[in-house]
Amino acid sequence: MIYLDNAATTRMYDECAEIADKYNRELYFNPSARYRLALKAEEAVKKARAVIAAKLGADEGEIYFTASGSEADNIALLCSLRRKSGRAIVGAAEHSAVYQCACELERRGYEVVFAPVTRCGAVDIAAFSMLLTADTVLVSIMHVCNETGAVNDLKAITSLVRKKSPRALVHSDGVQAFGKLPVNVRALDVDLYSVSGHKIHAPKGVGALYAKKSVHLSPFVFGGGQEKGVRSATENVAGICAFAKAAEIIYSRVDGCAEGTEKGRAAAEEYLKENIDDIVIISERGKCLDTFLSLAVKGVRGEVLVHVLDDMGIMIGTGSACSSHSSNKRIPKVLGLDEEYWDGMLRLSISDLNDRSDLLEGCKALVDAIKAERKYAKK
Repeated sequence: MIYLDNAATTRMYDECAEIADKYNRELYFNPSARYRLALKAEEAVKKARAVIAAKLGADEGEIYFTASGSEADNIALLCSLRRKSGRAIVGAAEHSAVYQCACELERRGYEVVFAPVTRCGAVDIAAFSMLLTADTVLVSIMHVCNETGAVNDLKAITSLVRKKSPRALVHSDGVQAFGKLPVNVRALDVDLYSVSGHKIHAPKGVGALYAKKSVHLSPFVFGGGQEKGVRSATENVAGICAFAKAAEIIYSRVDGCAEGTEKGRAAAEEYLKENIDDIVIISERGKCLDTFLSLAVKGVRGEVLVHVLDDMGIMIGTGSACSSHSSNKRIPKVLGLDEEYWDGMLRLSISDLNDRSDLLEGCKALVDAIKAERKYAKK
């Protein structure tokens, strides 16, 4: 089996599975209880919060644990605004969790505008700058595009916001960046930043939101007052502790994997270009993470190719798993792809658990599948 859909989810690290098992079966106690073993669970959550804070360059009190990156995005966009009107600027290629929240803000009476993106999925900074106004209350631009791996220059974006819209909050969905890039929320000057566990080999069902101390968050889940009253619910101790461990492991490996990943990504792209006509490589090298290879192929359906490769023991994606069941063509449209390429959009993504040859082997199988499908279509 070759797994090439790590942007959708990742296999849990063995060390994280062991930690999750420990806190699910041995130290399974409610951290809010007052007996001795429950206090150990409470202390474990506190230590995990410190780890995530350190990896983000934040203070412990600025980290809120959530059930997912999507939930963190929802809290950031729907619970942070004090003003009841104004402009919200959102990247046109944002993850559906942010895009749907933007639609909800529009229903609530905010003016929502979408910042154009380049062909590789990064926000067009010049166009973005023109959208900033004095009444802008919120900006949400992802750090790394989940569809293409494009890296946005968050520091340049926040600098523009501070100059032209000083009263606006800046949020970034960092789900695809965390664990792949160094992240320092202070240096980036963001007010809110979302991360997720299962994208970095932690369990599903855990994420976190950084919120600067000056940001007041309204309650998202009412109840017992956990997470400073923002998200009440018994803490997912097992998930939180495994998340912290995953963050420690992945950041100990990220630099060592970079060179081999870059070479493997380049070889895979060249193979595709040499062997397939009418193909667009969306993930532009130098502007996108080398763990992503997004492309669009003319004359084939990406969903069909996914099933063909699945039968061969190779798993790839057609884009964000959160929108894979939708017929929405929002992403290929905003990327400026010609309509004849829309159905053939594919995403291959690797992690530090992949062998160096996996991406190239996947592309070789993909080339064979494309040729077979095109031949079949001509009959």
